[in-house]
Amino acid sequence: MRRWLSVVVVVLAGALHPLKARDLGHDEAHIARVIRQVVFTDFFSGGSQRPSRPGVPSSPGGCFCVPLVRCSSVEQIRQGCSLPNGGPGVCCPFPPSAGSAPGVSKAVFSNPSFNVPLRDLHPAKVNEACHKGLQEINSINQLEQDLIRNNMVLPLDSPASVHLRVFEISKRAKRMDAAASAILAASSNMLTDFNLTPQQGGFGLRGLQVGGTSLAHTCPRTPTCDPNSKYRTADGSCNNLKHPTWGQSNTPCQRIMAPTYADGVSAPRTRSSDGSPLPNERLISNAVILDLDNPDQTFTLSVMQWAQLIDHDVAHVPFPSMENGDGIQCCVNGQEVTGPLRHPRCWPIDTRGDPLMGSQGGGGCMNFVRSMVGVGAGSDCTFGYAEQLNQLTHWIDGSTVYGSDVDQQRALREFRNGLLKTSGDNLLPINPNQGGNCEGRQRGVLCYLAGDSRVNEQPSLTAIHILWLRQHNLVARNLQNLNPQWSDEAVFQETRRIIIAQIQHITFNEWLPIIVGESFMNSFGIRSLPSGYSFDYNPNFNPSMNNEFSTAAFRFGHTLVQGTMRLFSASGGVSSQRMRDHFNSPHLIQTHGLLDDIVRSLTQLPIQSFDPFVTHELSNHLFQTPKFPFGMDLMSLNLHRGRDHGIATYNDMRHVCGLPRARTFNDIRDQISPEVVQRLSTMYKTVDDIDFFVGGLMERSVSGGLLGWTFLCVVGDQFARLKKGDRFFYDIGGQPGSFTLPQLEEIRRTSWARIICDNANIPAVQPLAFRQANTRLNQPVSCQGPNIPKPNWLLWRGERPAA
Repeated sequence: MRRWLSVVVVVLAGALHPLKARDLGHDEAHIARVIRQVVFTDFFSGGSQRPSRPGVPSSPGGCFCVPLVRCSSVEQIRQGCSLPNGGPGVCCPFPPSAGSAPGVSKAVFSNPSFNVPLRDLHPAKVNEACHKGLQEINSINQLEQDLIRNNMVLPLDSPASVHLRVFEISKRAKRMDAAASAILAASSNMLTDFNLTPQQGGFGLRGLQVGGTSLAHTCPRTPTCDPNSKYRTADGSCNNLKHPTWGQSNTPCQRIMAPTYADGVSAPRTRSSDGSPLPNERLISNAVILDLDNPDQTFTLSVMQWAQLIDHDVAHVPFPSMENGDGIQCCVNGQEVTGPLRHPRCWPIDTRGDPLMGSQGGGGCMNFVRSMVGVGAGSDCTFGYAEQLNQLTHWIDGSTVYGSDVDQQRALREFRNGLLKTSGDNLLPINPNQGGNCEGRQRGVLCYLAGDSRVNEQPSLTAIHILWLRQHNLVARNLQNLNPQWSDEAVFQETRRIIIAQIQHITFNEWLPIIVGESFMNSFGIRSLPSGYSFDYNPNFNPSMNNEFSTAAFRFGHTLVQGTMRLFSASGGVSSQRMRDHFNSPHLIQTHGLLDDIVRSLTQLPIQSFDPFVTHELSNHLFQTPKFPFGMDLMSLNLHRGRDHGIATYNDMRHVCGLPRARTFNDIRDQISPEVVQRLSTMYKTVDDIDFFVGGLMERSVSGGLLGWTFLCVVGDQFARLKKGDRFFYDIGGQPGSFTLPQLEEIRRTSWARIICDNANIPAVQPLAFRQANTRLNQPVSCQGPNIPKPNWLLWRGERPAA
């Protein structure tokens, strides 16, 4: 065994030059220049865009004449124009980097080496630590059997149990967690046995591969790939031919910065920089993340709902249940479980003294189970610090529709004409496991089944799942009618390929520019092209979920949620529903037939503004059940989960994103309002202790985008990975999965408005359905008119699919 071990750890995005306070501001173009110059330097060569522009007429002003739904730069539109077919268009100012001149592939965060030397680790003692790790896992299994036998499990009518039932765990995820947990236990044993420092245990052991030890059998296998396949695999593997597990389901997340585990290996972050305990999460939630009704004047509820759809397409870090599916009980009668019957995964949130949850029978304990973990394959199967498991494919690949492995996919298919299963009224299929275990069972309805288990979580999420199920079957029927000779497999795979392309196009053409702003879309090089192919695929981009993204930054959507749902009927009537009455229960759709009313709310109801305010429906009544006067607190869960994962602090993250490191609370006023900074200063001892989720949520939006600087930096980086690292991305040319240019032009006719028109009983909608119908350009128009174009599926006639 080597005498010196080193490890590459994601720590910083290269050498950063602190920005002066006078350089800061909220001008989006300036921020984009700073990020481009300071952080996202062009350290990868090649991968430039070389788009062609057939069939897109240029207007005199140097822009392109396109349908309104093709132009995300809606604020810059100055005039109308006529399309080649005589239909109405707008003059859309596509920038040169997206429309004509080759662009440079913008870099994402780099992964510099972080060398931690270790003395010689004797192989026999390493194997001894491994054996003890396996014994610890076996002991946990025995403990769980004892808990089940004594009925020491979560009560089914508790909010924590509802929470668990929303987030189902796949068998493959359980196997990965068991293997990774044994490796992690061995790492913790080596930390003690070899008297290692936290850095040596966390980072140094990352240079020690598991393959040479008695735990070698726990390492995942590297999949075998067909480089000429036209279609994605069900589990996301083999997208990157050099790194076939990148983006695969049931693989670990990665990081922008090194974890902040208390022991360097896996213990949660619990201490302030001066060694005192961090402030209680529930206290922070009550004092800093308040509830204030502040509707956004520009964007519709679709913006929030699309964010949740994409989140459920790319990330699900589960927390475990016991072997029989029962929940792990960390609180009994409001008190934290201690002693030999405490499950080692328990780390509950202290709510003693809380005016709501510490009284009225709640005691002083909110159930919390630590996240499941994963480990890499091949040379990436190493000891060292814990990395959490993503049980979904990491790609934007419609896994919400199709699932994240072959078994899930097969359970959803009809195996006839390429169709997906449905239930009555062309709704989602009913969960075949005796109707499922959602809260709807208490109201006489059954649970739906979809590609993601969270489908029943709340009504508008269920509704968008139904729209995409219907869209798949709509396209499949078109393809089968055009090509009756195609097999079921051929129709299914080609339809899936089209649906994924449509989801990607709507995300990058309509939704993401709202979130990060036009200048950042250009700065990251992820602007949707007006025509032709992009050629910016870069196999060096690892698309796997950054832990900082999935655990903190991409939870920005929680502040956009409307606590009171307003349903709009066809006759113009409006009814209101409390969110707390509909968690994990599809009864509005299944028994009351209100799907179309819910869909109308997506285009007529505004989101809440991105601000430091979150509805009490999430912070006090999450997954509330009739037997409880309150539910869980999503904000406390978010904060606790960030500490569970060892997420870097807000100050660290703002620094890596190009802002000057704050020395005092006053220094963060460059991004956060003085009154919010004051509230933060009463909760945290120093500016270095602020949790990333809290700090990022408190930042003011940049001009032209929804997010503040630091969240924007992390979200933009992740979407750059998801586009440039995806060999099957919808507009990529020169790959086995590339569409023909004419087919690609039809995919670009896709819009969120078109999906709504084709799959709900709604005759009219505004063309830019993510935006409110409060401008002359964006008034509701007929679904049958030219303002909401339809793709022409005739271009798929006679094509010979690879399946």
